[in-house]
This record gives sequence, structure tokens and C-alpha cells, in this order.
Amino acid sequence: MKIGLLTYYGDLNCGTNLQAYATLLAIRDLYPHDEVEIIPFHGFRPRILPYISQATFTSLINDVDRILKYRTFCKEFLGIRHDKIITDTHKALSYISNRKYDVIYIGADTLLELDRLPKESNDITAYWLSPHISAKKILVAASCKNAQYDKLKASQQSLIKTSASSFAAWGVRDITTAQLLAHCVNPDKIEIIPDPTFTLSIDYSHIERYLKNRNITIPSRSICFHTYRTDSWANEVTARFKQQGYTIVSLRPAKWADIILNGLSPFEQLGVYRYFSLIITHRFHDTIFALKNGTPPLTYVADTSYTTELGESKCSALIKQMGLYPHHIIEQQDSLNAATILNKSEDILNHYMERQESVASHIKELAQEYRLFLNKTKVL
Repeated sequence: MKIGLLTYYGDLNCGTNLQAYATLLAIRDLYPHDEVEIIPFHGFRPRILPYISQATFTSLINDVDRILKYRTFCKEFLGIRHDKIITDTHKALSYISNRKYDVIYIGADTLLELDRLPKESNDITAYWLSPHISAKKILVAASCKNAQYDKLKASQQSLIKTSASSFAAWGVRDITTAQLLAHCVNPDKIEIIPDPTFTLSIDYSHIERYLKNRNITIPSRSICFHTYRTDSWANEVTARFKQQGYTIVSLRPAKWADIILNGLSPFEQLGVYRYFSLIITHRFHDTIFALKNGTPPLTYVADTSYTTELGESKCSALIKQMGLYPHHIIEQQDSLNAATILNKSEDILNHYMERQESVASHIKELAQEYRLFLNKTKVL
């Protein structure tokens, strides 16, 4: 059989690329004797730009290195050499159909989102596929981001119903997507399943080699930040941590950081979290990767476009799933300040060891839950 994986990939987001890789590995394990590939298609141009804010000559050189590493990752590990950007939905569907897949897996990431479409559009994206594509179609940890059925145009509701009903299985990553699809198919058939990156093994040789080649030593008392350039609280927070003897590491250029690591490949970044006492981040996959490395995260919600009407984001849902709520999350914008971050960080640094065994157990369970869902899809 010929099996295609329809997913996001190719930008400079570590989580995006590693979830594509994790999904690809899992499907190949499921179909060891079949042809499995990522469908070399983008519905939009991936964002591939260096960090400009607070950039230095060294950080720009590192960014160039990072871009080259991501291109190599796509070629060597995702198997993609000649991909296409097709923004027209009907042309994209024709391209996918002409590749003659027997099975297509759709996931992970926010593949079912609609906010990349022009506001005046009456269509849905090619990532929803179409009943006219004859392959067996399976959703696997896909998300609609923040799309709500009642707020869609009538034409979009009709298209979504038609496409969703042609899927053979519905594995979604969050309750928002489950609620959307419940308007289209029997809710009992919809399963909320874990993110595929829980299944990844970590090879530390990548980050060890990176640090050795660059003569970088990360002290045992180090705190990592992955912030937005507009996070004004970072100056005060990092100054306080420095007073307490911590080394400050940043994954993007920042004047307040002692060590800047913006030149990492996906595999290097996956392993770097083990070196930190704490990571403060706004990113969903940073949170997962930190937990997989045994490092506590403090995750803050800065992008409300991922927050549902019920006030829950994908990050807060993850923290609840891991049994770390509310200690490890800052959800409200008016609470996102230096005082809150420092208070929560102190709690985490003092008490995470008590929570770590439970977290490690949850990670194993979630990885197994993901694989069990995939196993069911093979016999459909």
C-alpha cells in the first residue's frame, strides 16, 4: 500500500517538525512493509526567517546554521526533497489525489484550522481533504485550533460535514476539535488522543556534540527562557534569578541572557532541556519536551488565539492532563507579570521533585494511548 501523511513541516518550529517526525515513525512502525511518506505539500508558505529583534552578528550566523539544519532535517529524516506550496484549495486537492494514496493520515498540529483562509473565503482548506479523494482518511491528533462550528459560514459548515463524514477514524488533540466534529459525525466515534511527540525517544548525542563543538558549558543551576521579544517582564525576572546564582539561557536572542542557543537543530533542541532547573516558555511543545527530559516547565499563555470560549488553551489543557495545574501555568494576561512568574517559579523549584514520578508515569501512559489509537486504525 501507499500511505501518505498530511501534516505541517518545514518551518523553524521545533515542535512542528518533531511532531511530523514522530507521526511518521509511528505510522511506519504500523505499516513496516508498505510505502509511507509525508505528502510534500504546503497550503501556505512556511515561515523561515532569522530572529531580528535583539540580534547580534553571532546570533544571525547561528540562525543561518539553524535554517540549514532544518532543511537537512526535512530531507534526511522527513524524506522531503521536492515539496510544493499550493494555496488554491482545489488545485491542492487535485495534487494530493493524483498521488494515489491508499490511506492518508491527517495530523498532527492545527491542520483543521481555518484562520489561514482569507476572511471573505467560503471554502475550507485542503487539509480537510475531500470525499472525492478515494483513500481511507484518518485523523490522528489533529486540531482545529479555535474554529467553532456555529461561527462558520453555512458553506463552510456544509463542506466540513461532507469531508468529516468521509473519514474512517477521528482522533483529535483537544476538546475544541471534538466539539466541532460532533456537529458532523457521531460524537461517540471521536477520540481525544495525545500528541505524537510523547512517543519520541531522546538521543542526547546531538546536543552533547553541539555543546562540545562550541565549547559551551551549561551550569547545573540554569534557567531557560523561550519568550516573545515583547515580554517586558523578562528583564526583572532574569535579574532576580541571577541574584540567586542562576545562569540564564535563552532559545532566542535576548540581551538579558548569559547563554543564547538559537542555532539548534530539532534533535539538538529536543535534548537540551535536560540541562535546566526550569524552563519558562509560551510554547506547547517546549512544555512537552521539558517534561520528557525531567525538567519542570512554567508555561504562560500569551497568544489568546489558541484559547477557547471556555477560557482553556492547549497549554492549560496539557498542564491539567499532566496533573500540574495550576502550579505550572499562567493563563490570564493580567497575571503575566514578574511577581507571578517569580512566585510560581519558586513553588516549582521547591516542589517539582514531588510531582516528577507522576509526570513520568503520565508520559508513558500517553505514549501508549497514542500507539493504541494508531493500532485500531490499521484494521479499519
